[in-house]
Amino acid sequence: MPTNPASPDSRHRSLTLLSLAPGPLLYVCVALTSAALYVPFSPHVTLGQDYLPRRVGTAGGVTLGLTVSIGGLASPLIGALADATTLRTALAPLIVLPALGRLLLRGLKEPAAPAAVPGRNPGSALPSLADGAVDNES
Repeated sequence: MPTNPASPDSRHRSLTLLSLAPGPLLYVCVALTSAALYVPFSPHVTLGQDYLPRRVGTAGGVTLGLTVSIGGLASPLIGALADATTLRTALAPLIVLPALGRLLLRGLKEPAAPAAVPGRNPGSALPSLADGAVDNES
């Protein structure tokens, strides 16, 4: 049965394979790992916006900004460790990160259903003309 590439289990498996893969198999593992790590970006941003429905810009900025910042801080450290030891040794600690994330976020409750915002069409982030929005194009 195929697994969802965005699932924490897929990320964990692909990171494990990446750190242990020999020779040319490493390239396949890099492709699997990159898919498993980058596919969930949009759902993560959307989930963050569900938790902060009145601050969707803030939620998106924090979600992506924090992710990119942590990656930017960790990359030189992992590179320095790889230079001092081996690539396999440097990537091995990354195997525990998806499991740690899952453990930390286990208690997170499902976000509440978004409340209706006055002047907004349900299901739309923008006001509609039917709701009395001004049409500047005419």
